[in-house]
Amino acid sequence: MTKLLSLRCLAAALALSAGPLHAQQSYEQPESRASALAPANLLSGPDFQVEQNVVWEGPMPRFTINSRYGSWQATGREMLGVRVSEVPAFAQLDKVSKSDAFASALGNAAVQPIKVAGDLITNPVDTVGNMFTGIGNLVNRAGRTVGNAAQNTSDGSAPAGKGIGQAAPTDQGTAKPADSISDPFGYNAARRDWAKKVKIDPYTSNAALSAKLGDVAQASFLGGFAVDVTLGIVIAPVHYAAEAYQQGTLEAYQYPPVDVEMRNESRLKAMGIEGRPVRDFFRNRYFTPTLQTALVVALDSLGSVEGRGAIIPFATNAVSEVQARYVIASVMLLAQAHRSVAPLAKVLPLGNVLGASTRDAKLVVAAPFDLLSWTKLVDDFARRPDLAGPQRSLLVTGNVTPRARQELTALGWSVSDNLASAR
Repeated sequence: MTKLLSLRCLAAALALSAGPLHAQQSYEQPESRASALAPANLLSGPDFQVEQNVVWEGPMPRFTINSRYGSWQATGREMLGVRVSEVPAFAQLDKVSKSDAFASALGNAAVQPIKVAGDLITNPVDTVGNMFTGIGNLVNRAGRTVGNAAQNTSDGSAPAGKGIGQAAPTDQGTAKPADSISDPFGYNAARRDWAKKVKIDPYTSNAALSAKLGDVAQASFLGGFAVDVTLGIVIAPVHYAAEAYQQGTLEAYQYPPVDVEMRNESRLKAMGIEGRPVRDFFRNRYFTPTLQTALVVALDSLGSVEGRGAIIPFATNAVSEVQARYVIASVMLLAQAHRSVAPLAKVLPLGNVLGASTRDAKLVVAAPFDLLSWTKLVDDFARRPDLAGPQRSLLVTGNVTPRARQELTALGWSVSDNLASAR
């Protein structure tokens, strides 16, 4: 009996030393082939090729794009679509920059003084650069700059973003976010006009493309280079954007940043969302005018669901464009569920994810990921105590592997996947 008892004690000790049961099981290796994670039209074209091997950054795949205009990384299929959609613009802007008219205009821009409040600025190229980075923000509409300056002083320092989920290194070729401001001279308008002409976001984070866009805007603004120069047929970019992004891009073309902010402030106020959280959100430079509008439009599509205002502080924590887009995609997933599956009662920011409770007390969690494999990360997520409940569902934009679906179901989750097109 004593020997049997000793064996049982030993077995118990070994079980305890091994840790939780789920830590002992085997996990899937995430798919590493680009061809299994993205459609063919995002993987190759006349001027670009995506490397077959991808690297996983937490729950997101990182693609590498090689083109005749440079190489870039893109974390997630949505960001891959953004970068691929920008490739045709390089060819068009290259064509423009090689013309004699452009060279002449750019030369004029470098020496042409501009007049501000009675004084001549004789180094306009530096001034133009400062406008886009926020140093030359002299005049905005309806005194908004003065009002914002006073409010900024009253608010004190904006809280630093904490990040949403697992931090990842900055993608190669991505520019640091700039202050997207209005200017009193018209440079921003020229930049927006050129962006519209070549069908890209005027606030693109593609460092090389942003620089080219700045060159033609500068030549037009200071050198008199015509924005309506003939380019021929501009190839339409790959369609990756949902309605919210389309609205964001449309307004980014049409209005200067200060007007975009005023419009979004009005929209948020109509939803009952205002005050310091909104001002802090506007200070997050990763939410460019385009992405800012996309999130506000997505919030509006949720309808009068309780708790919408809590999404604004959640979004303010974004520390990259990928994280900003993650928030927008999460809201769009919840809005789609609200419209077509079950009415939502309350939005619930839950750590690094957005969820909601339905009117019959079910938990719905947005997971805007390209692929869910059964990994330790997903296993830990599925067992989180704050996500516990008798009825809970997971909304995934991409695919869920059979193993991951089986394990999630065994843990009490219902899973809906391939929802990217439904957004």
